[in-house]
Amino acid sequence: MACVIILLNLKKLLKILILTLILGSCKKELKKKTELAKSDFNLKEDITDFKKKMTDLDTIKIWINRSMCMYQATERIEITKKTEIIKIKTEFKEDTFNENPEWDLIYEKKIPASDTIWDIEEFFKRNIERQKPKEKEYGTLQISHNGIKLHYFTYDLADLTRFIYDFSETMKKLHPENTNSIYGVEIEVTNEEE
Repeated sequence: MACVIILLNLKKLLKILILTLILGSCKKELKKKTELAKSDFNLKEDITDFKKKMTDLDTIKIWINRSMCMYQATERIEITKKTEIIKIKTEFKEDTFNENPEWDLIYEKKIPASDTIWDIEEFFKRNIERQKPKEKEYGTLQISHNGIKLHYFTYDLADLTRFIYDFSETMKKLHPENTNSIYGVEIEVTNEEE
């Protein structure tokens, strides 16, 4: 009788040992898969070459304050990559005259990662010195990726105007349908000499 009890306990112990080994093995396999699914994208180092360096796991978010004088507006852009296609989603919110403005989808574009027409990486290179803050906590343009943020600062109205114009001209290469610097606002150009 004692032998039967010992055998039953050994069977239970063997089952527990096998289950423990199986669960441990599954946990190690899951950990390996998680490690393989990490991106090496470094926002500060790779932003000027993100089309090549970002992976399917990366999402870059850009926020730009387009406010000037009495005009209040914000644009946000989300950039993702799937295989060799870059997807750009742009939204805009104008809150000069709206108490509770909504984000309006302006466009979603897909371009190849090898694209050379939309030269936003060159825009970031041209403005690299703007990453150094002077008396401000938040930049006119902010870029974020996995909790890391880059800020691009402007310092006065003339500088802000040049920066917004440069950004708008860069974005126009992606979305030429936007003929003006401000989405949704038709700016009538008049010739005062006439």
